[in-house]
Amino acid sequence: MKTMTRTLAALIALAAIGAAPAARAQQPAEVRVAVLAPSALLWLHAIAKDQGFYDANKIVVKELVAGSSPALLQAVSSGSVEAGISLGDVVIRAVDQGAPVVIAGAVLEKTILRLVGGTGINAIKELEGATVTAGAVEGGTANLLRYQLKRGGVDPRSVKMVALTNSRDRVVALGNGQVKGALLIAPFDTLAEREKMKVLDVYREPYIQTPLIFNKDWAAKNRAAAVGLAKALQKASVWIYDPANKQKAIDILSAYTKVPADVCAGSYQFIVEDQKAIGRNLEVQAAGLENIINIDKDIGANPASSKPFDLSRYYDPSFLK
Repeated sequence: MKTMTRTLAALIALAAIGAAPAARAQQPAEVRVAVLAPSALLWLHAIAKDQGFYDANKIVVKELVAGSSPALLQAVSSGSVEAGISLGDVVIRAVDQGAPVVIAGAVLEKTILRLVGGTGINAIKELEGATVTAGAVEGGTANLLRYQLKRGGVDPRSVKMVALTNSRDRVVALGNGQVKGALLIAPFDTLAEREKMKVLDVYREPYIQTPLIFNKDWAAKNRAAAVGLAKALQKASVWIYDPANKQKAIDILSAYTKVPADVCAGSYQFIVEDQKAIGRNLEVQAAGLENIINIDKDIGANPASSKPFDLSRYYDPSFLK
């Protein structure tokens, strides 16, 4: 009897020893993720939080808002945060300069920026010599605006570019005549339409507006957490295209951006149904990065990259597999 008791005790002890590492392995990993101000750029992130996709992948996201895209990239590159949802052109430049960051997926594989004319502006050609804004005055978004102006018959050198980084401020500036044209992001473009302003142009080609990026050193040492974060956003990218989730997706964007749901419904129609801008499965296509570089070259700007293009220099698809 004593022998059986000792044997049972030993088995229980061994089971406890084996269970401890397993229990530790199941503990959620905290990942600091740098983001920009709330907008449809972060729709998948908002969905992943609301629908429990981060929880399901054992990820606790600590959201840190960066003041600008370069600041966001610097935070990921330096290791101040582990991941970020950045802008494509900024990532291209940083990687070419040796920054230890890698793209893990395409949150937006097409742009959701729309060129909107101010009160009384009905065509792109009417912006010749006008004051316009793309948020910043240099970089990928500004160059996209210059490209759209050129394509519409306007000399980009004739316009005055001003910096208005907040989308709400751009809508106000359009309304009061401070600017005559602006690139607006959802759902603020729909707010402008409600004020009888006209959408003048949309760039429809592949364009990785917002990639998910990782600090390479962190991702190498914390593979499970990196994959979990990528998988959670990948799940959100599939979820949003299911028509059964349409109203819930609209409600999530409304709550996240503090914009009325009926306005966000317009964002769903444009981004999901019309532009199909959200990367299905988050996969990155080469054209989405190449077009950023080609737009820079077309308008004579300093290109995001001057190196022969190689997708693998920027993108590691293994986090999604």
